[in-house]
Formats: sequence, structure tokens, C-alpha cells
Amino acid sequence: MQSNAEALNYARAYVASRQETSIRCDAIELNLYQYSTDPGPIAALDLDFFDPVTITTTQPGGSSLVKTLQVFGVAHNVTPNSWRTTFTTLEPIIDSFILNSELYGILDTSVLSY
Repeated sequence: MQSNAEALNYARAYVASRQETSIRCDAIELNLYQYSTDPGPIAALDLDFFDPVTITTTQPGGSSLVKTLQVFGVAHNVTPNSWRTTFTTLEPIIDSFILNSELYGILDTSVLSY
């Protein structure tokens, strides 16, 4: 942050984007040891902070919940007989984009947020 005004604008955007409550998915855990081929581990290792992920879960009663979230944290737990990766997820800060702005992202290339 370069100024108090910029920090205040960011805080306001963050509060505005999170003021409504909804069903959350705070983290996903992948068991990468179970894969006998490379696509699973490679996909998990390619994910980075702010990457969008779409998560589908089956709820009690058989209904499905689909959420598009962003990765905000990564933790690997590797032992000789296991490899579990946990991705901390959050709702995107703002569901919009700024055109012609290399500072805030490039359309079809970057994850765009405030």
C-alpha cells in the first residue's frame, strides 16, 4: 500500500465483498499419493495464490454445492507413504475487472481483483 487512502479503499472493497454470508468452503485437501500417473500431482503443483478453482461438493441429502473460489494458501504434508496438499480457499475479493490495466491484470491471462 502506498498511502492511507489506498489502504482504506482496499479495506472498503474487502468488507463490501464479504458482508453477505454464504455457505463456505475454507479449504480443500488432495491426497496426491493415490495417483498412479502424473496429472493429479502436476495439477496440484501448478496451482498458486489467487488462482481460481471451482469446487463441487455433495451435501447431506444429495444436493450439490458449486463454488468458484481463489487459492489463498498452500500446505504440503509429505511422508514416505503419503502426500497431502491442502489449499486454503476464499471467495474472490471483487467479482469484476479493470480493462486495459497491466497493474491489476490482463483479461484472459490474470486473475483480476482490486
